[in-house]
Amino acid sequence: MSDMDMDEAAAIIRSDPFASSLGIEFVLIESGHAVSRMKLTGEHLNFMGLVHGGAIFALADATFGAAANSNGTMAMAIHVSIDFLAPPGGTEHLEADVREDARAGRGGHYVMKITNDSGELVAVCQGWAYHTARPLVE
Repeated sequence: MSDMDMDEAAAIIRSDPFASSLGIEFVLIESGHAVSRMKLTGEHLNFMGLVHGGAIFALADATFGAAANSNGTMAMAIHVSIDFLAPPGGTEHLEADVREDARAGRGGHYVMKITNDSGELVAVCQGWAYHTARPLVE
């Protein structure tokens, strides 16, 4: 943990301009864990009228970043894989729940679950983050 407290780290994470542009709201940020929601609009759809896989991945990735950086030190994704399990259906939101489940030195392994409004699993991801000792802001 850096000298930065969890509230300061959460405020920095919540200011993410890319996540904001996609309508992602960070609902919970705590040590090694984050939950976010994304309100779906027509801009999240692909040419077939379905939620774009890139939008689903972006929600997972932004929430992964929140969980990995929650302790106030910089962490970067070094590998992420995604499995799309089901179409989201007529849901208004998607929710991502990301948890750190293992640490190996500077590496942290994270599991990401994306669900629709009914709680049905839409996608699962796994990823590794490299944790630095650098604070989020200097």
